[in-house]
Amino acid sequence: MKEEEQLYRLALCFIDLVGPVVSRALVDHCGSAEAVFNEKTHVLQRIPRVGGERLKAIRAKDVLIRAEKELAFIESEKIDVVFFQDERYPRRLLHCPDAPVLLFIKGKVDLNPDHTVSVVGTRRQSNYGRKATEQLIQDWARYGPMIVSGLALGVDTTAHKTAIKFDCPTIAVLGHGLDRLYPHQNRSLAITLQNNGALVSEFPSGTNPDAMNFPKRNRIVAGISDATVVIEAAEKGGALITGQLASGYQRDVFALPGRVNDPMSKGCLNLIKNNEAHVITQPSDVPELLGWDAEHKEEVRQIQMPIDLSTEEAAVISTLGRNRMEIDRISIESGMTISQLYAVLTALELRGIVRGLPGKQYEVN
Repeated sequence: MKEEEQLYRLALCFIDLVGPVVSRALVDHCGSAEAVFNEKTHVLQRIPRVGGERLKAIRAKDVLIRAEKELAFIESEKIDVVFFQDERYPRRLLHCPDAPVLLFIKGKVDLNPDHTVSVVGTRRQSNYGRKATEQLIQDWARYGPMIVSGLALGVDTTAHKTAIKFDCPTIAVLGHGLDRLYPHQNRSLAITLQNNGALVSEFPSGTNPDAMNFPKRNRIVAGISDATVVIEAAEKGGALITGQLASGYQRDVFALPGRVNDPMSKGCLNLIKNNEAHVITQPSDVPELLGWDAEHKEEVRQIQMPIDLSTEEAAVISTLGRNRMEIDRISIESGMTISQLYAVLTALELRGIVRGLPGKQYEVN
C-alpha cells in the first residue's frame, strides 16, 4: 500500500464531527480514503449525513497535518494499522454497524482466529470471581481461543494473565492511544501480553484515557468476539455495558451467577433475569453452546442439492457445503447481508434443509 493512502486513512481519525459510521460511508462512496479528501464538494454533499459542518471538517487544513504526525509516530513505534477494507480486519467486528474504520495494533496476533471470547468484569474482583476466571480459561485452553479483555484491574487482568499462563493468544482493547498506558499498574503485563497477543485501540496517539472513551472501547470488546463472558458486574458499569452491547450485536453472552445480595453480582443476575445472557455454571458451558470441537472433525459427506431452491438459497447451501459455519462467515463468503441471510436460513430451516446450532452456527442436514 502506498504511504499516501496510509496517510489519508489516518486522516479519517482526525475529522471533527465524523465518526466510524460516516467515515465508512465516505470511503464506501468514494472508493478509498484518499478519494474522500480529493472528491469534489458537490459529490460529497450527496452522501447521507454529510453536509454543512461535516463538510467543513473534512476540508480542514489541520486534518492532514495531524495525520502526518501520526504516521511518523506509528512508523517509529512499529505500530500496525488495520483498515476496515483490509482482509486482516476482524471479520466479526466488521459486521457491527458502528465498527471503527481502523485499528492501531502493537504486537502480533491473528484477529480472525477460529474461536474468540471476551472476558470482562469488575475492577473490584472477589476471590470467587478470580478463581472462576482462572478455571474457565484454563479449561478453554485446549481449544486455543483468543481471549479478549480491556487491561483494567480486576477481572480483565486475571483474564489476560491466565490466557498467557495457558498459552492462549490474548488482546487488550484500550480506551486511549498507544503512546500511553492505563492503568499504570499493568505496564509489565502489557509488555508481556504483546509477545502472546497485542494491544489494540481505535484511538490515535495523544488520546487520554477519558471516561467517554471506554464505552467506545467496550463495543470493540463485544464486537470482536463470538461471545462475551461477564464474570462479576455491578448494576451499572463497563462490564454490564459490554454484555449488553454483545447481546445487541446478536452475539452469545454468558454471565456467572453470584449471591443475590452481592453488589458485584447484580449486573450478572440482571443479564440472566432479562434473558440477555446464558447462565454459566461450569467451563464446558461455553464451548458446548458455541459448538467448539477441539479434537474431532466431522466426517466428509456429500451434499445433495434440492432442485427447487431459489438463487439465494442455493448460494447459502453452496457456501455451507459440508461445513458448520458461523453466520458472519456465511455472510462474508456468500456476499449476503446478515438480514438477508436470516430470512434465507429461516426458510431453509423450515424445509428441513439446514439446521441452526448454538453459537449462531448453521449446517446442512
